[in-house]
Amino acid sequence: MIQTEKPLILIVDDAPVALKMAAEILGGEYRLALAESGAAALRFVTERHPDLILLDIIMPDLDGFAICKKLKESSETADIPVIFLTGRAESSDITRSYDLGGADYLAKPFNAAEMRVKVKTHIELALLKKVTGQ
Repeated sequence: MIQTEKPLILIVDDAPVALKMAAEILGGEYRLALAESGAAALRFVTERHPDLILLDIIMPDLDGFAICKKLKESSETADIPVIFLTGRAESSDITRSYDLGGADYLAKPFNAAEMRVKVKTHIELALLKKVTGQ
């Protein structure tokens, strides 16, 4: 299986500045879609099935935990890696993100090198799972 186009990443954050920063860090390597709410993110995922989701934890409509839970409950979306974005890297939030099926997390403000490495790693792992059928 050879992927012919750049992977699609959905970035979900209610803060326009965070969306812009993440898009600037990843824009050259990946196709990007941006969502400013949990509801918009869920609509996008059902229509487009991105290769990876960067998901803010704290949002006004649906928080990132609720969104991740919905994604992981569906066989259509359970395989999409979710990297949580958080302004507060408390151990309870980090533990909860993994318990809900999150692949990783990134603390705000973003470290560009860390973001690139984590995104690349989780996209490669997801692709490997598809190829091997696991």
